[in-house]
Amino acid sequence: MANSRIIELDFMRAFAILMVLVLHVSAAYVAYSPPESHAFYIGLILNQWSRICLPLFVFVSGFGIFYGYGSNKLNLKDFYLQRFRAVFLPYLVWSFIYMILRDIFNPSFTFKGLPLKQAFLSYLEWTLKENIHTPIWFVLMIIQLYLVFPCLLKLVKSVKNPLRFTAVNFAIYFFLTIYFKNFMTMSGITIIDWLQRYYSVNFVGWYFYFILGGIVAKYWKKVRRLDLNKLRLIMIYIITTCFVIIEAYIGFINYGQTHLESYTSLRPMVLINSMAAIPAFYLFAQSLIKYGKITKLLNNISRYSYGIFFVHPQVLTVVKIIIGKIFGTYTTRILQLILVFSLTLVCSYAICRIIDKTRLREILLGLSNKKPRQSKTFYNSPPSI
Repeated sequence: MANSRIIELDFMRAFAILMVLVLHVSAAYVAYSPPESHAFYIGLILNQWSRICLPLFVFVSGFGIFYGYGSNKLNLKDFYLQRFRAVFLPYLVWSFIYMILRDIFNPSFTFKGLPLKQAFLSYLEWTLKENIHTPIWFVLMIIQLYLVFPCLLKLVKSVKNPLRFTAVNFAIYFFLTIYFKNFMTMSGITIIDWLQRYYSVNFVGWYFYFILGGIVAKYWKKVRRLDLNKLRLIMIYIITTCFVIIEAYIGFINYGQTHLESYTSLRPMVLINSMAAIPAFYLFAQSLIKYGKITKLLNNISRYSYGIFFVHPQVLTVVKIIIGKIFGTYTTRILQLILVFSLTLVCSYAICRIIDKTRLREILLGLSNKKPRQSKTFYNSPPSI
């Protein structure tokens, strides 16, 4: 029998995709707004506040998959087939769509006019390599974690002392982030250098949150009974968030606006912030369950999170063009930021709703065209990114 569904996890997935939109919308204001403008400072605050969205997504993905398979025997064929259909197949389709759109909007990029063989090879290179430079790189990283999941499942199942294991794992990962951020050197060994050079887009840079989700899932019955001090936890979350923002602001003061692009989600301060944010967002989700309309909306956003992830970058591009034509620019006023975010969210959500009513929902949203056999009260998570 499947495990009981955890509504808070759906809410956390919804929070994560909303913060992804905040991250991508605010990035333009951090990069292009006049440094003396209010839009720049609001953009900077939002951009750094939302940095926990990717750790939150990896944690939710890890929790969901370990929670679903932790107490059952893992059938490798069924597991990988399901991951292919729900996660990798939509990625393959959207990667093709991204190439077509880039061909249309970027004069220096050619795809549609290529001979069939060359076009296919170009598609493979784009899909398996070049996409690490696009917003959908995250899917390739999650797929790597799914590939090694059977090994990670054995590891998590062998854990007897979750607190000690998590503390050791945190320490290792903390020092890895410091090393990659400040002291990384090439070893001359191909595989090690590849993992180092691309740590931000492979499982090495994100494994901690995935395994953390697995540990929490394994001991969920005990974890959910913990009596957390809500006020203290919220204060820690607020304080660590402030430190994340201040760290980036000091970098801006010392090195200028262009240096802000180096303040990514993979840095020690964001790791500390994430450890406070994960339980804080869980408690926040708990407080929202009693509101029926909010619950329905967040459930729908969670259901479409994978589709919104793929759709929103293209919608955002169009929205910025429209807002720019109306105001002459889209990066100088806070009102423009609000409009860009709101329109991007509403349009992306609406597109996913429309797709969900067609047979394309499986290859574009990762949602099955078949009705689930089990009751809705059992955990059957939509694909997480």
